[in-house]
Amino acid sequence: MKAGFTALLLLLLALVIRIAIAVQGIHGTDVLAHVNGTRSLLLTGSPYCRAYYNYPPLYSVIQLPTILMFGWNSLGYKFMPVLFDTLLSIALYMAVKRVVGSEKLALAVQLLWVFNPLAIVASAWYGLFDSIPTLFALTSLLALMDGRSTISAILVALGIVTKVFPALYLIPQALYPGIKRLKDFARYVVIAVVVSLALWLALSAKCFSNALEYQLGFHLQRIDKGLSLAPYAPYSAILSLAIPTTILTIVALRLRKGFLNNKQYLIVTALCTVLLVALNPFIYPHYLIWFLPLSIIALVQGYREKGVVIAVAITLVLSAISLTYWKFYKVEAIVSVLRIALYTTLVMMLLILIASVIEPKNKY
Repeated sequence: MKAGFTALLLLLLALVIRIAIAVQGIHGTDVLAHVNGTRSLLLTGSPYCRAYYNYPPLYSVIQLPTILMFGWNSLGYKFMPVLFDTLLSIALYMAVKRVVGSEKLALAVQLLWVFNPLAIVASAWYGLFDSIPTLFALTSLLALMDGRSTISAILVALGIVTKVFPALYLIPQALYPGIKRLKDFARYVVIAVVVSLALWLALSAKCFSNALEYQLGFHLQRIDKGLSLAPYAPYSAILSLAIPTTILTIVALRLRKGFLNNKQYLIVTALCTVLLVALNPFIYPHYLIWFLPLSIIALVQGYREKGVVIAVAITLVLSAISLTYWKFYKVEAIVSVLRIALYTTLVMMLLILIASVIEPKNKY
């Protein structure tokens, strides 16, 4: 009970910190693009009719209530990214408590996210919403591990219609051992696909051609690589999703056959999410949020107290790379150094996570 109360206090602390920063004003251009899409949704019923909105449509719906509540200002624009990033801290607490069985380690991980510079700046300063699909993806996995496959499928769908990357988890999670029969596998996939398509079509149908052009055209014509070292070619972003999905699907099949355990599945899920980002021809600092929560959970699961120390170090390094990029993104010499630093960190993460999979003394 005491740990639960502390977790609640940390949740409130995270919210206060982020709101205090969020109200400082509008920073960067992305939040303005989000708002334009939400305004278009309010006026026309679709974010694509009166805005060049190159995201999946669900965030425009998520953002609208707080804009109507707080007004067309920085708090209204940023409140949902701030709220979901705050909720991500409690999701981390619950996940670590579940897979490790230690409230002390769970609180340590929650505290790490409360003060995570990358998460704070992304959600509260720039108003970026990557914590939202990340939270959907993480809670989907937790729901699946608790035997709630329908809820898990719906959460994956919500993640996909917010940002595409949670599609990585759809087929592998449908193959999870708790889903025993073929019809249950089909049911999971159908629920996720139908919910995703229904939401996307409902919010895109009014300006369908715009929706296709803005989402596909933008990503096929991008030039700026951000922090990526991966080679660019048309559709290479799709390849960056397909490769880790294939790997994770194979791992899920091995898990079903009893060759792997739950601990190994979670760690490989984290590995594949890191790989998804590393292979992407476009990497911006907020993309690192996609894999960081799962990686933190996997590290603590594999190494316990040492895992917390490793997670803190990695979080600080990634935050330093990200904050430096946001400040000097126009200076190519600095960006080139940051790219090397990022990929060095990602390789180290992968090696550490792989070691935790094969370490015999770390049994789930």
